[in-house]
Amino acid sequence: MRKLIFLSAVVIIMASCTNVAFVKPQPEGVKALTEIPENLQGTYAFNDTIIVTSNTIGEDTLGKNLIVKKRGNFYYLNYFEDDSLYSLTVVKVIKCLSFEDFEVFHPKITDDNKDIFNVVEVKSQTYQEEYIVDDVSVVQLSKMLSKDEDAHKPLRIK
Repeated sequence: MRKLIFLSAVVIIMASCTNVAFVKPQPEGVKALTEIPENLQGTYAFNDTIIVTSNTIGEDTLGKNLIVKKRGNFYYLNYFEDDSLYSLTVVKVIKCLSFEDFEVFHPKITDDNKDIFNVVEVKSQTYQEEYIVDDVSVVQLSKMLSKDEDAHKPLRIK
């Protein structure tokens, strides 16, 4: 349960951690979850209380403004933005026996790697440029993900 709340809590800090928006939910070609698994549902504390149900994470609803995809032990949280684009946070669930931990990744494009992506638009932001990308392969997606070392972990309270 802690897993998905951690994912939703990460979204709160995500805007400052990425300079990439996607035309389509990521990863492309992976089917979206239609329901949040029961073992991930619950109540979590992270700055505020976040409740995860079978179809919501906090105030975000699956299929409406949230698309969650799972590939291996990675959860891809695609949040639909007002400008018809998706922001992305990727959480890797690390589980060994009863030990469970998370690694958080955010997509970033740099001057060194921007030529390998299908950048359809560049928007000027206050502190950095935002790259709008389309037709992203799994290999390209993994090349733009950078680990968030400063992410806070939520506490499951119910």
